Amino acid sequence: MRRLIVWILIVAGIWMGLWAAGSIAYERGLNAWIEARRDEGWAADVAQLNVAGFPNRFDTTLTDVRMADPATGIAWSAPFVQFLSLAYKPYQVIAVLPGQHVFSTPLQTMTISHDRARGSLFLEPSTSLALDRSVIVVDAMDIASTLGWTLALDQGRFAAEKVAATQNGYRIGAELDGLEPSSGTRLVLDPGGILPDRIETMRLDATLDFDGPWDRGAIEVARPQITAIDLDDLSARWGDVTIRAAGELTVDDAGVPTGRITVKAVEWRRLLDMAIGTGLLADTFRPALERALELMAALEGPPNTLDAPLTFENGFISFGPIPLGPAPRLVIR
Repeated sequence: MRRLIVWILIVAGIWMGLWAAGSIAYERGLNAWIEARRDEGWAADVAQLNVAGFPNRFDTTLTDVRMADPATGIAWSAPFVQFLSLAYKPYQVIAVLPGQHVFSTPLQTMTISHDRARGSLFLEPSTSLALDRSVIVVDAMDIASTLGWTLALDQGRFAAEKVAATQNGYRIGAELDGLEPSSGTRLVLDPGGILPDRIETMRLDATLDFDGPWDRGAIEVARPQITAIDLDDLSARWGDVTIRAAGELTVDDAGVPTGRITVKAVEWRRLLDMAIGTGLLADTFRPALERALELMAALEGPPNTLDAPLTFENGFISFGPIPLGPAPRLVIR
């Protein structure tokens, strides 16, 4: 019995030493990363960094966090952020965000509020810490922009997982429930006030290939750029308006997409109203566009349903035979 107690004390002492050494190394590593960002010209400020969780966890809390990358003009600030992990699996992390934080781009600043936001990150156990998979759940989120728009969301679920069969491919998924645009946006999209206040559901399921892995270098050096998109499902339902899209695109070094996406839209006239109301299409084109879309809808199915390809070619987009203009550049800053 005495020997057992001695062995328990020895093992406990060794574990205490390992946890203390690990927590010190963990804290030093985070401080070194922050200092490295400052050396690169970032604004990287953290008022306090604390590691707790003995004996089995590393619970890290950073307070008064302010990060800004001058190369991209992107900045983020929060009163705190927490990273929770098991001491023997520090590469599997749960991130906890505060109830309110601020995200800025060169064009606008967005104040983000929510009841709860948590993310699980599973990283590869290597020095590069490449992303293996992640899940993020946000409840009751509100966003207010300095450009004047607002947005509310009942719940958002986001997931990403590395595709083992590819070098830098990731399957991306998202589901948004109860998305409510601001009253001004709804007035533009639905001037007659016919549709509900909230978009019931939006869904994304796609596989994206990148020119590099999403690892620590994606934050420290440069963001990987999209090279191909396999869109399995992009859909939304807003009252009696529904839309679904699927297809494949390749993206060149300049971010120009090429390929075809098939779009099926129910109550397509309201979608045309939205495109004109937002300035995506000029109102002068409406009569010709509506006649062409009516002919396309008459080819198959009911007249309120449109099923046609969205074609990306030579830097331009066309919907069926109708040219829409230059294609967007898919570049991640």
